[in-house]
Amino acid sequence: MITYYASRSTFSIRHPVSVSRFAFFKDKLHAQNLETVPMGVEEEDREYEQIGSYFVYRKYRNIHRFFESYKYHRCEKKYDAMVQIDVSKCFDSIYTHSLPWAVMGKSQTKFNLEASKTTFGGRFDAVMQQLNQNETNGIVIGPEFSRIFAEIILQSADMELERALAQRAKLKHKVDYEIFRYVDDYFVFYNEQSTELRIIEELQDILKSKKLSINSAKVKSYPKPIITEITIAKERISTLMNSQIEPGIEEKAGNGAGSDIVKQFRCDLNSNRLIVRYKTIIKESNVEYGDLLNYTFAISENKIDLIIKSYLSSDAVDADRRRMVKAVMSLLEFTFFAYSASPKVNHTIRMCRMIATSVDFLVEKGFSHELKHLLFKFVHDNVLEMLAKNKMSAHREVESLYLLIVLSRIGREYRLPEETIAKHFLIAWDAQAGAYRREEFLNHFSITVLLSYIKRKVRYDKLRTFIESQVLAKLEFVKIHCPNDAEALMLFLDFIVCPYVDPAAQLSAGAIFGLDAAQLAEVQSVNDHWFTAWGDKFDLTKELDAKRSREVY
Repeated sequence: MITYYASRSTFSIRHPVSVSRFAFFKDKLHAQNLETVPMGVEEEDREYEQIGSYFVYRKYRNIHRFFESYKYHRCEKKYDAMVQIDVSKCFDSIYTHSLPWAVMGKSQTKFNLEASKTTFGGRFDAVMQQLNQNETNGIVIGPEFSRIFAEIILQSADMELERALAQRAKLKHKVDYEIFRYVDDYFVFYNEQSTELRIIEELQDILKSKKLSINSAKVKSYPKPIITEITIAKERISTLMNSQIEPGIEEKAGNGAGSDIVKQFRCDLNSNRLIVRYKTIIKESNVEYGDLLNYTFAISENKIDLIIKSYLSSDAVDADRRRMVKAVMSLLEFTFFAYSASPKVNHTIRMCRMIATSVDFLVEKGFSHELKHLLFKFVHDNVLEMLAKNKMSAHREVESLYLLIVLSRIGREYRLPEETIAKHFLIAWDAQAGAYRREEFLNHFSITVLLSYIKRKVRYDKLRTFIESQVLAKLEFVKIHCPNDAEALMLFLDFIVCPYVDPAAQLSAGAIFGLDAAQLAEVQSVNDHWFTAWGDKFDLTKELDAKRSREVY
């Protein structure tokens, strides 16, 4: 039903078309079809080793693929201008009942409310409400099914818009105008100014009937040449990074007659020069850092891999190792600078992937302690700076947690002081009570990341004791006020099998839910990890790969 209702619009350029079939075969055809950049979203005519989406999607992985496509360039030849229209706060504003309206019609749904609850639209509506504390205004932001929920509603708006323009304005699609919609962004090509105004007017009325609206501040018109500010900035950033980061091999004659050719690693990368020119592009293109960070980090990840590949092609003498470490540090200096402007979760994951790749390579190849120290100290200082800058808040806990995990990879001498960790998590020391305290409960992710980082280290005993008391207090609170809370169950199961927690605290957790020692032991014996992989079972690189593969749009 989802694939049917998400395939009715002629405007949509990103929608589910079938359930992922995911097959992996080691053969020549697979090698040819294998997607070189693992994005985690299955697309037609591709094969993958790791999939994070339930559906197969058509047609463009991201909007910039559309900007570079034949279809986009064909429209620019055919039409004189384009206007970009954004739906204002789409996910925050969606009224869940508008999905049954989109599927069955508003009057039909309202005419028989009880019967509509058993339909596809009514059931999907109910699920979205239940996932958001029974709210009908707004939907959960992030998951694949939220995008699909919005897609079905907007597909209904697309169909109404095309019909209204044909009947009332006598405007024909692909003749007088052409519309492409990517999630909640509309790209409208047209020739006459009156056509643009009429389309915006009709779209505003249709969205209003679904309790949505156009973001007037983000309506942008582009006459020929039709190119957006972000496209210009991306092109300039690509040119900049490719010219400034060129790892390679320089062949030189060895000392003495008849000596073999020496292969030297080279990468003349100046982070300060790169940062200044990057800032200039951002400023001159009139775009935000956040608009370009995914693109910038994708290039940076690729450059890290190229630096490693070039180094492996060298003679790998001490001078090559030093130049390689210097190049990696310069590139990470640039990425830390860019990251500091927009420390969102997906940017943090990419940042951590680059750090983990670099750290693991130095360890695996047996670099000297001195060279490892240069990189590890650099990573430690920058992560410390980011954690200090991006303190937690009640609505912002997960952005920087991955940085704490990646920091645990670089050795015990670079471990953060207990006070620094506590401060980042808004945990204050109560001198009078001689213990830590916090105004609000920590969430499940913060608790598991903290326990994964501090483990059973003696230096963190006070903090670990506080976390254990927080968990018990939170479970007790949830038991009374919200017994069906999913986070509480996840936290409970992770807590009772965590190898770093005091067994007495685990017994107390079991007692809160009415389990005696024998019953608790029975639950513990079922699995040694649930939602968190503890200790040796945790592979950061694999987890970061899997996390990145969840980017469906």
